[in-house]
Amino acid sequence: MLDQRHKEVFYYPPAFSPGATVYWVGNSGAGPAPMGVNRHSTIASALAKCHNDAGDVIYVAAGHTENISSAGALTFDKAGVYVIGLGRGPTMPKFTIDTAAGATFNVTAENVTLKDLWLFSAYEGGLTAGITVTGDAGGLNLDGLLFTETDAGKEFIIGIKVAADCDDMTIQNCRYCGTASGSTTNVIIAAGGTDRTVIRNNYIHAECTDSIIDLTAAASTDLQILNNRVINIETGAGKGIDMHNSCTGICADNKVANLKDTVVGVSGTGMSYFENYVTNALTASGLLLPAADS
Repeated sequence: MLDQRHKEVFYYPPAFSPGATVYWVGNSGAGPAPMGVNRHSTIASALAKCHNDAGDVIYVAAGHTENISSAGALTFDKAGVYVIGLGRGPTMPKFTIDTAAGATFNVTAENVTLKDLWLFSAYEGGLTAGITVTGDAGGLNLDGLLFTETDAGKEFIIGIKVAADCDDMTIQNCRYCGTASGSTTNVIIAAGGTDRTVIRNNYIHAECTDSIIDLTAAASTDLQILNNRVINIETGAGKGIDMHNSCTGICADNKVANLKDTVVGVSGTGMSYFENYVTNALTASGLLLPAADS
C-alpha cells in the first residue's frame, strides 16, 4: 500500500455547479443507468452533450468496455468536465486501444478530470501514446488510472505524452504495469515546461529505454514529485525520474529502482530533495540520493 502522507482527499465532483448535467456511460454489459440520468453507450457520445466550464459529470459504469480504434475516436475537448469510473479491479471501466498506432485519449481542453479508468494497449507494433495532452489542457487531473499492455509487441510507446507549456497538471494514484522486452521509451514525458505540476503517489513498473518520468526538455517551476514508486527493468539505458537542471520545486519520498548500472535514479540539480531512495539492483535496498546534508 502506498504511503498516504501526500495524498489529498478529493470529492468528485467537489460540488455540482449551477447548470451542471450528469451523464451515464454504460454498454449492455454494465447494467442499467440510474433513473433520470442521461445514458450513453460511449464516452464520446456523452462528451458531445457536455458544455464547457459547466462542471458536467460523466459517470462510467462498472463493467463498461470500449474500443478506441482511431486517432480521433476520443477527444476530451470540454473544459471542466469530470469523467469518473465507478468500478474496481476487474470491473474498472476498460478502454482497449487498438487498430491504429495513433489511437489515444486526446485531452485538448483545460481542467479536465479523468478518474478510475483502465487503458489497455492492444495495437500490434505499439501505440504512440496512451494519453496525449495538448498545451491548452492545463489543469488536467489524472487520478487512479490503470495502464496495462497485451504483450511486448502491443505496448504503449509512451504512457502520457504532454505538450510544452501545459501547466498545473496533477497525475496521482495511477498504476502503470508494463511488459518486458517492449519498445516503451517513457511513461510520462513533457515536451517543454510544465509549471506547478504535481506527480505523486504513482506506481510504475516498466521497461523504458529512457526515463520513466522525463521532465528534461525545459525548465519547470514549482514542481512537486512526491511518493512515487518506480521500477525500470531496462538494463541498457533506462533511467528513473529525470528533471531539467533549471527545474525548481520539491522531489521527496520517491523510491526508484532502475537497472542500468551507474545511472542515478533521480536527477535535476535545481530541485530540493528529501528522503529519496534509489537502487540499480532489484535485490538491494535503495541508497539515499542525493546524500544527506551534513
